[in-house]
Amino acid sequence: MKKEMRFLFAALGAVACASVALAEVKVAPVFGNNMVLQRELPVPVWGTAAPGEKISVSFAGQNLETEADAEGKWMVKLAPLMTLKTGKQMTVKGSNTITFHDVVVGEVWLCSGQSNMAGRFMENKGRAIDPKVFKTDLSGFRFNTAKGWSVLDEKTQSQVSCVAYFFGIELYKELDIPIGLIQSYNSATPIQAWMPLEASEQIRKELGIPEGWNDVQDIRNPAVQFDSKIAPIVPVAFRGVIWYQGERNAKAFTGWEYRWLLPFHIKIWRELWADTAGLPLRNFPFYYVQVPTQESPVDAEWPWLRDGMRRALDMTENTGMAVFYDYGPGLHPDNKEPAGKRLALWALAKDYGRTNLVYSGPLLDQVQIKGDKAVLTFKHVGGGLKNKSDGKMLKFFEIAGNDGKYVAAEAWIEGDTVVVQSSEVPAPVYVRYLFTKRVPDPEVSLINAEGLPASSFMTDDFKPPRTTPEKNQ
Repeated sequence: MKKEMRFLFAALGAVACASVALAEVKVAPVFGNNMVLQRELPVPVWGTAAPGEKISVSFAGQNLETEADAEGKWMVKLAPLMTLKTGKQMTVKGSNTITFHDVVVGEVWLCSGQSNMAGRFMENKGRAIDPKVFKTDLSGFRFNTAKGWSVLDEKTQSQVSCVAYFFGIELYKELDIPIGLIQSYNSATPIQAWMPLEASEQIRKELGIPEGWNDVQDIRNPAVQFDSKIAPIVPVAFRGVIWYQGERNAKAFTGWEYRWLLPFHIKIWRELWADTAGLPLRNFPFYYVQVPTQESPVDAEWPWLRDGMRRALDMTENTGMAVFYDYGPGLHPDNKEPAGKRLALWALAKDYGRTNLVYSGPLLDQVQIKGDKAVLTFKHVGGGLKNKSDGKMLKFFEIAGNDGKYVAAEAWIEGDTVVVQSSEVPAPVYVRYLFTKRVPDPEVSLINAEGLPASSFMTDDFKPPRTTPEKNQ
């Protein structure tokens, strides 16, 4: 009997401990020591507690109170904060007290995508931040991983994405305020894995994509990455998103559809952040890298993926694209610095008032057919169009008539236009640039005077030929 009673008391004790644990106030894991909060926007702070429990959140002179709902969920929204370089404490009180130390306020960006965003500074791969950087004050340069927030230093650099770092350090140097990078990525994942399940199914049906997306695998299935990596951080306050993803869709034969998939993805995330926070819709900046890959495998839809990214710029506002073709053709370019810096140009120009910057390479604007010539105009010509290739004639342009059969074309710059012509196509209809190469390489031809490369493009809407998706990349 005594033995049975001991077991009973132990069981009751376990239940009591579990009840206490359930009653404890908890905060979403995206919050922690050393974190950066977004300035000048409402800042949701949320978590769980016992239903009906009263919670208070105090930070920087604000003291907000709320009560956990019937499901034990709670949220408060700090009023927009001013820049704060000196760390302060945030206190969350309920049945227990949580204190976060060294909390600063500045600019926060979500950094997401697949392997090229996931690539970190790894000593065994010969990647490291320039040691001179660590001789400067990095106390305000911080990043978040699944393990929490860290201040960048020589020891923590192995936890930071290369692309995110090169993007963030440009902002840090230019703005001289705290910069926070929330990192959420996973290698070999398609865009549908980063959408909520209902949303991914909606767009799949609209676009006529087969069930399974040609790409059934645990980490690649719709909503898998969203559920594990995005849902837990919604609706954390940030300025915007940087995104490096698309390779997996090109391999799984949904590269052509990316022109619709990317704008839909951006729309869903924007709506989700606003709805979850109970705030007005904010079309936050969404800047992405145009995938430079031209091989591995050769039948993947790289040209259509790139053009889809280009077209997406005109389909949803407050987006930007870092052209990166000149650092292909491999699946994982070694040098991520230009990608991060080119993303930073968009942010500095569009979000931080650096209006004197030329922040993009030439983007196709209009095509006029004049007799046997196609005359192309561009946005973002900067100081003027230039030929990076040797000689007067531009390389890698092709032209086609109504039959869609492309041939290599002569192309040259006239003022702020490019003229394209071929004696084989007396009545041109379509033009494309940097579509594909027999031997993939990073050479480009058309740039602006600031040295930023023009985006590849095609003016037709032909669907690519499709065989069987590659499963093992």
